[in-house]
Amino acid sequence: MTIFEDASSRQSPPRAAALANMAWLLGDKAFALIAGLAIFGLVARTLGPAGAGHFTYGAAVLQTGLGLSLVCAGVALLPRFCRMQAALPGAIANVFVLRLVASVIATLLVQAYCLLAIEDAQRRMIAMIMVCAVPLIEPFFVIATYWLSRNHNRPTVVARCSGLLARAMIVFAAVHYGAPIWVLAAAWVVEGVVNATLQCLQIRRNFSRVRWACAVRPVRMQRYLAFGVRFLPALWLGQLFLRVDRLVLAEFMDPTSFGLYAAPMHLVEVWAQVAYLVGSSVATAHLYPRLRDSDGARAFVVTALAMCGVGLLGLAAAWLLGPWLLGAVFGAAFAGSAGYLTAGAAFAVLLFADQAVEMLITARNQPAFLALKWGTALAVAMLVFHLGHDRLGAYVGPAGLAIGLVCGWIALLLARLASSRALGAPLRAARS
Repeated sequence: MTIFEDASSRQSPPRAAALANMAWLLGDKAFALIAGLAIFGLVARTLGPAGAGHFTYGAAVLQTGLGLSLVCAGVALLPRFCRMQAALPGAIANVFVLRLVASVIATLLVQAYCLLAIEDAQRRMIAMIMVCAVPLIEPFFVIATYWLSRNHNRPTVVARCSGLLARAMIVFAAVHYGAPIWVLAAAWVVEGVVNATLQCLQIRRNFSRVRWACAVRPVRMQRYLAFGVRFLPALWLGQLFLRVDRLVLAEFMDPTSFGLYAAPMHLVEVWAQVAYLVGSSVATAHLYPRLRDSDGARAFVVTALAMCGVGLLGLAAAWLLGPWLLGAVFGAAFAGSAGYLTAGAAFAVLLFADQAVEMLITARNQPAFLALKWGTALAVAMLVFHLGHDRLGAYVGPAGLAIGLVCGWIALLLARLASSRALGAPLRAARS
């Protein structure tokens, strides 16, 4: 038994496990937020709003590439991993290979998009370098999903923070020595290398007797692909929705104005990632075990309210500390960005609440409903961007995202009601 096996196999009360997980994950996100502020603040002070805009755009393209790799995502695997025991090593190995292939294909597709669609040469170069990190990040999320299913997130946090620290050190050194801009962009690739290496060492230590190459079977990979591909449209649409404001508004705004908007919205995106991490921790210990019980509705409401509470804390922090924080980190040139940060944090409250909806639908194996929600949200958001930009300026970004998400909920509710009526019709006909 290794230290990882001991830690991951200890039986803890669900509430204690959820609190321990949340502590690690919140600590991870606190470090990520502080390091992200330091990194982007240094880039912004060195390159100005236009340069900061290029890097935030590149980060959005990177995350979009990661989204295109989600052939068998953790949000769909987590409930299954929670129930698996002996079959887990084989599942991890086959899903890893499947996601590695998908991440390479996604990288090539996004690189082609960058060549064809991005006109600014510097922005294009930064985006293309950063996207090279996709195969070093996406496949290894399956390992993080394993630790999450065991209510033991310390290994993931250690690996992720080590990679982020490596990125920060490279950025600081590059700025100090006046290195070319491509070196700054390459820091994201080095971060992926460090994170991937540590995760490999951790999982091998926990499963020291597993021969990973022998566990890979084409037939089993096909089964996981058939399972995961049903969620693929919804995951693609969801990942694109979270970043569509920057991808669209970059074409409407000059580089400086876009940088003033994109920098705080990138911070909002980092904060919004807490929704998945905290929500997964709470759902593993509180929501998933009760879905089939009479207590399922109450567990869902409690989860949603808890997520809203965390989101509101972020909104309060953005409102109270946003102006000071942006000025201290990014400099006086970003004084006009505080409003964008507050508006983005207000939208993030809806994202936190939506995480409970997302996990409930996923656990019930209803990918079509997820695709409907995100497809509606994306279409409405893009419509708002195009119709409202002249009146609202860059504030149309968080406004369009918020309106789109609410419309997605409405579409989901209407679809659920229609589905219930369709299922009830045969019963009513039989009774009559």
